[in-house]
Amino acid sequence: MTDRASFLAAIRSTPRGLDPGLPDRREAPDAPTQLRAGEERPDRLQAEAEAASTIVHRVTAVDVGATVASVLVQADAQRIALTTDLAPFADDVQAALVAAGLTVTEYVEVAPDRARAGALDATVTGCIAAVAATGSVVTSAAGAGRAGALIAPTHICVVRDEQIVGGLHELFDGDALAEAGSLFALQSGPSRSADIEKVLILGVHGPGNVHLIIVAPD
Repeated sequence: MTDRASFLAAIRSTPRGLDPGLPDRREAPDAPTQLRAGEERPDRLQAEAEAASTIVHRVTAVDVGATVASVLVQADAQRIALTTDLAPFADDVQAALVAAGLTVTEYVEVAPDRARAGALDATVTGCIAAVAATGSVVTSAAGAGRAGALIAPTHICVVRDEQIVGGLHELFDGDALAEAGSLFALQSGPSRSADIEKVLILGVHGPGNVHLIIVAPD
């Protein structure tokens, strides 16, 4: 694995405008951010997400809408926005929420209006990937907007089984980030801070309740 000095030397010796490339990670040692031998990705994702205070639901595709509606009714959420990366579940989710009497809008319509965005009770998003070894979901400006996964007190993220990558090396070496746009974020559980008297508080700088819906393959 390339050490820091060698990597910096490669950058300094590379002509301006030419990409020096990334360090070779094929010989990287095992790390907590990687999947362990024999682990199933959905199982590790659930374990790590729950360790970070995320509530995980394992469902089939036909149950996604009903599961989202149940979570939001229990959370007493009234104003909900759906992001564009929720496809292919957007229609089913919207129908289930409307049937439950909830107010549903598209996040792209709400986002330009700071007052409306700030009044949201929940957002429901998809993701471009989920990292099993860290329990993180990866959202992007291109799919969830620049704040779609972060602005409301409750965030529900729907992830398909095939979107789960084992670890961070697989995430950055693969194609998942190719269409992420100008911004992507790894979100691991609710927002948390212990700045005040070292007391941990959830939801200070983002959602205080995060639900991850893992959709099993057909």
